[in-house]
Amino acid sequence: MKFMFIFTTFFTILLLSACENNEDREMTVKSENTNCETLDESAQIQITSGLKARILKKGFGRAAVNGDYAKTNVWLWLYDESKENNRGKFIWESGSRPFEFQLGANQVIKGWDLGVPCMLEGELRELIIEGDLGYGSSGAGEIPPNATLLFEIELIKLSASD
Repeated sequence: MKFMFIFTTFFTILLLSACENNEDREMTVKSENTNCETLDESAQIQITSGLKARILKKGFGRAAVNGDYAKTNVWLWLYDESKENNRGKFIWESGSRPFEFQLGANQVIKGWDLGVPCMLEGELRELIIEGDLGYGSSGAGEIPPNATLLFEIELIKLSASD
């Protein structure tokens, strides 16, 4: 009987410590995403200087973190305050072939590496990215130097890195 009591007590302590470690791990992930829920009065998220986001459609599941592989649908315009919805000249869309990249691996412009984390699968997000977080003073193709860009990004699927 005494053995059963000791065994049960030990097992309970072990189980509780495992749960606490899991909660600590979840808190670490949440602390990496501290800017995820900071909305201002216009429903925009100020991620960092030169980068704003607005959630157009809520997603589901866990938040994207650096190291994840993201499969996305993308639309790109030049930002123009004088145009409807600030959408100036249309530049590009991913079309029927989703655009895939790894977050935080410098495979995309810095505005994406900072603006896509915290997105949920299924979420549609608008990113307004100033030139220094976009293509900078060199520009790219139809994108002039130091252009502010407006992206709509739909996060289709997240895959964790191995």
